[in-house]
Amino acid sequence: MLLERAGQRIERSSRLQAPAGVLADAGEGVLVIAGNGITVELAGELRGSPADAAADTFAGVGIRVTGKDVTLRGARVAGYKVAIHAVEADGLVLEDCDVSGNFRQRLLSTKEKEANEDWLDPHHNDAREWFSRYGAGIYVERADRVTVRRSRARAGQNGLVLDRCTRAVIEDNDFSFLSGWGIALWRSSQNRILGNRCDFCIRGYVHGVYNRGQDSAGILLFEQCSHNVIAFNSASYCGDGFFGFAGQEALGGVPPPNAEFDYRQRGNNDNWIAFNDFSFAAAHGLELTFSFGNRIVTNRMEGNAICGIWGGYSRDTWISGNVLRANGDAGYGLERGGINIEHGQRNRIVENEFERNACGVHLWWDADEHLAQLPWTRANGHESRENCVQANRFQDDELALHLRDTPGTLVHGNEVRSRKELECTTDSHPEDRACPATGPDIPAFLLESGRSMLLLQDVPGREAIEMGEWGPVEKDVQACRISRP
Repeated sequence: MLLERAGQRIERSSRLQAPAGVLADAGEGVLVIAGNGITVELAGELRGSPADAAADTFAGVGIRVTGKDVTLRGARVAGYKVAIHAVEADGLVLEDCDVSGNFRQRLLSTKEKEANEDWLDPHHNDAREWFSRYGAGIYVERADRVTVRRSRARAGQNGLVLDRCTRAVIEDNDFSFLSGWGIALWRSSQNRILGNRCDFCIRGYVHGVYNRGQDSAGILLFEQCSHNVIAFNSASYCGDGFFGFAGQEALGGVPPPNAEFDYRQRGNNDNWIAFNDFSFAAAHGLELTFSFGNRIVTNRMEGNAICGIWGGYSRDTWISGNVLRANGDAGYGLERGGINIEHGQRNRIVENEFERNACGVHLWWDADEHLAQLPWTRANGHESRENCVQANRFQDDELALHLRDTPGTLVHGNEVRSRKELECTTDSHPEDRACPATGPDIPAFLLESGRSMLLLQDVPGREAIEMGEWGPVEKDVQACRISRP
């Protein structure tokens, strides 16, 4: 059946042929899949704008899904603000779709100077700001049990957005060479993000001139995204490889939703982040702040400009088995190196390998007067205290351990062969005593998944990042290879 007109509605299983020319959205989406329990296959490419049109003029939605338990296969959609938009589409399966070549902003930064106008704003999305401002290849909102597999998005701004979604499985996709976010979650919990490639999701970088990142990221979690599993993904050569922030509501930066709102232990909590490659970022390999109980296990963070892990105001984080190598060569002041955590509490840094970092581990407190007055900070504390650095290996770091105004740090059983072992303020001398807590068990399904990651050696560093007017220039560069079952 030929897809002939904008707004065409499908309520039964169908095989469709996209038209040869341009088919613009008239307001409801070009193709509306409204039936429940149906399968739709699309041949050809559905195109919303001429191939030579400017990408920041793309508008409308290619395919809108409102039915439940829908399977959409093989869709190729280009030239729209959002290629595939699903709303309350519980049980949706998207597989083998290609949503490359959709909306992206023209970048104003040049090779000589950064433009502040290029900074993204991930902090607000309750009014669907991400949708209206930035678009996406795939945008799913208010849905449960969504699966996206073996799909692709390049030459756009955002690959996949999950907005208030639960129990999604996002696996074996390629959302790379984008100027915003590869996979972005907003208020989304209990999801599995497995085996995806989200490399070169970046803006705000010119090698040797400036390294800002402008809040681009391979994988992004904002506003209380908890109990997710992020594993076996490659997110290298990005602004941040992984960027997680508790959110404005969690911190009290916006009015609370109700009078009973409790700021205690609000954040992106209890996520598993394991077996990923977060290397060669313009800013941080992994940034995860104002959050509780996260497990950061067996990842590689190499060659990140500022630091491998930035965990400001983290609580009860378990960081183990990671390789942190050659991070911090373009840090800002004392924020540099392998692991940087300010105002952190009860974090465990255990059995990691540090090599050639500007600083291995840096823990500190400072005044931060504005943040100290936020409801989150008043509820959860402001001090840096009771952290543990144990059984790590430090090799050829400029400084292994830097402690500033952070009492009660347990430092025990580390192997240190760095140029300097310890620098600390008078109130921050560590105690030589073992951590009282043992580490969490890696979820069995990860160990039994049949997935693995081959970390390639002698790969290029951040000099491989090349920015153009519309985003990163595509090239054949990989820092790791992901094997799939």
